[in-house]
Amino acid sequence: MTTVFKTLTSTIFGAALIAGFANSASALEIMNPLDVPGYEIELFDGPTLSQTNIKTPALPKTAKIAVARLDEGRLIPTPYGEEYDWTLLDKRSDMEVSLLSLSAYLKYIPATPLHIAQSDNRIDEVRMTAALEGYSHVIIYGTGRDAAWHSFGSRALEHTGLTMDADPAIWKKAKAKALLVNSFTGEVLGAASAENIEYNIGELADNVDALMTRLSKA
Repeated sequence: MTTVFKTLTSTIFGAALIAGFANSASALEIMNPLDVPGYEIELFDGPTLSQTNIKTPALPKTAKIAVARLDEGRLIPTPYGEEYDWTLLDKRSDMEVSLLSLSAYLKYIPATPLHIAQSDNRIDEVRMTAALEGYSHVIIYGTGRDAAWHSFGSRALEHTGLTMDADPAIWKKAKAKALLVNSFTGEVLGAASAENIEYNIGELADNVDALMTRLSKA
């Protein structure tokens, strides 16, 4: 009987505390549960705050990563030579890396009529397509004029819906650029660039590999 009364008292007081807090910012200063007779509190003998602050990798080893090639700001089929470079990355990486197909994109994003302007949010559309296809992350990249302006220029990135802390210093004049993006949140985990693209994008793929390795470590 006593136990029931104490539990009931605690429950009633908890409800009053919540209601009081909703109505007044000073409610917690007025009602202290430790000062109320019949109120029981159980101390949790668990880890301290510092013990629970465990660093986790930004990119888990179980990540499934899509590769999306942009040209003139639009997703295109990955050129054969570049496809080979990404295939090599998949083979040497612990994570799964595969190409995002144009057909997958068209499955979710309706075609825009010729008389209507294209969306300024196409990079975000690509990463949402990756999410719908079951990819946890997506590498979005482009070369040449696309890297300089159409997709990865500062103005183009303003409309992406992605979250990026700051442009890397080497980013602005690079001939090839890639963003590693969380498909579900739109957070840009990192960026990679390359200068040598004369014979496909092996250097860019290598730099993305280094980025992935760094992000996968706690």
